[in-house]
Amino acid sequence: MSDTSLTIEALKDQLGESFAERVVLRIKREGEYVEFTGGEVARRADALAGLLASLGLQHGDRVALLADNQPEWGVAYLAIVGHGMTAVPIDRLLKPGEYQRILEDSGTRAIVVSDAFRDEFHSIAGTLPDLKHVLSLEEVMTSEANTEPPDSQVGPDDLAVLIYTSGTTGQPKGVMLSHRNIMSNVAACSQVISISADDSFVSVLPLHHTFECTAGLLAPLYNGAMVSYVGSLKSRDIVDTMKDSKATIMLGVPLLYEKMFQGIMRKVGTQPAVTRTVFNLLMGVVKLGEKFNRRMGTALFRSLRDKGGLGTVRFFVSGAAALPPEVAMGFDRLGLRILQGYGLTETSPVVSVHRVEQPPKPDSVGPPINGVEVEVVEPDDTGVGELIVRGDNVMQGYYNNPEATAEVLKDGALYTGDSGWIDEDGHLHIAGRLKNVIVTRAGKNIYPEEIEGELVLSPYIAEVLVFGAEDAASGEEYVRAVVVPDFEYLEEEGTPVDDDEALATLINQEVRARCRNLADYKRVREVELRREEFSKTSTRKIKRFLFQSAESGQAAQAEDSSSQ
Repeated sequence: MSDTSLTIEALKDQLGESFAERVVLRIKREGEYVEFTGGEVARRADALAGLLASLGLQHGDRVALLADNQPEWGVAYLAIVGHGMTAVPIDRLLKPGEYQRILEDSGTRAIVVSDAFRDEFHSIAGTLPDLKHVLSLEEVMTSEANTEPPDSQVGPDDLAVLIYTSGTTGQPKGVMLSHRNIMSNVAACSQVISISADDSFVSVLPLHHTFECTAGLLAPLYNGAMVSYVGSLKSRDIVDTMKDSKATIMLGVPLLYEKMFQGIMRKVGTQPAVTRTVFNLLMGVVKLGEKFNRRMGTALFRSLRDKGGLGTVRFFVSGAAALPPEVAMGFDRLGLRILQGYGLTETSPVVSVHRVEQPPKPDSVGPPINGVEVEVVEPDDTGVGELIVRGDNVMQGYYNNPEATAEVLKDGALYTGDSGWIDEDGHLHIAGRLKNVIVTRAGKNIYPEEIEGELVLSPYIAEVLVFGAEDAASGEEYVRAVVVPDFEYLEEEGTPVDDDEALATLINQEVRARCRNLADYKRVREVELRREEFSKTSTRKIKRFLFQSAESGQAAQAEDSSSQ
């Protein structure tokens, strides 16, 4: 399957032909795995498409999808998109008012909703005049109705999905992705990280998100690989699923890998002195091997990986935010490769990713994938400028929003709003969001993400946001950090967490220590403690726009009003 113009309809058809007897989707329910072969997925998708057609839904009509991660989500998606309708995946963490805005803006005519969300959804259903049909996901999956699928003629440039952005920077917009956009990305990802029918994926990220849908659902199905869904995000459930499925690949976000690595190291720390000594000796050998470009952790830590349920893993993939290089190197030393990538919803989403066969370069996000071109425009004297992307994966535009579309799509290129540079090996490096940059009076650019990446390496710090603040007397902009301490770790260490003054002193000392690795002009001058987690999107990215104010009171008010 090398045709990058392939439609999702053709992918669905291939499931029923080439992979009819292979188990491609599965989930554990009541202690037993429920499995779906490629043939069953295709048949169920065709049956649901026939039901939708019998209700009068036609080519191009919007059909929303609201459900937890499960095989039936993928079946419903293929039924909608694989027969010429347009899917509108909805974030399961949104509130009814937010569902309403998405359904109104998209002009959705039908929704397939899991029973877990039907009560919430029905509270707004009567306010949506365009919405004609509400279907239970559970009911349509068990229906015996013999309905013929529509005779659709899906084209590569037909609109496949409307993805409403998660809103880290404000009001969500509907990203229009065509079959060509998505399938060019699926094909390229499959090639550059060598996915095959022998692979076994574990799915933990929300399926409504483009990263998981493209790379964690469609790419495995494209290659006949198996995807196992985890019943919860508890570490034990994830590890059990990885063991049961003999997982080879998992997609995740940096926070997940940070917690996994911390868990591994804490587990090592609780072992007898002899075991800890052996571990440290082996780690020393691994670090020595790095000087000679040898990955010795693969062999030396095999037993540790096996005991942790990670013995069959070929690699992890990290996306959605920056992965601290120390976490990537820590896993690599244990013999577990993390391929960090970069992308946006607007690019379907993958732009670049590390390659398995290349030496690790944890401070980069890898080279562009096949068929994607990245350029740095208006670079400064250090080579950092805005990244623009060209390729078949670039969106058609923002739905019903020509002004916003014109701001980012120019001459066939997507202006990402991200700043970065390309090194001598062709690897991308992300500096941060252009809108977040702090400019000093000396004209120095400071990227908050770089400082945040340094600070979160501290075991005392769970979360941090860095902003620019203005000195009232001089008018000079300086660096300010809002820090959420890791209270669990502090309590384990015996540090009192109720004494605000003592806690502030400790965190200030830790911030200063971490900033020693940064240039003087990048160092944090002011630290504010925060006891509550920051509001986040479903992919665990902090909603930075809620906290842009330099005045903590205003930031808190912004968050309070947004959550009502």
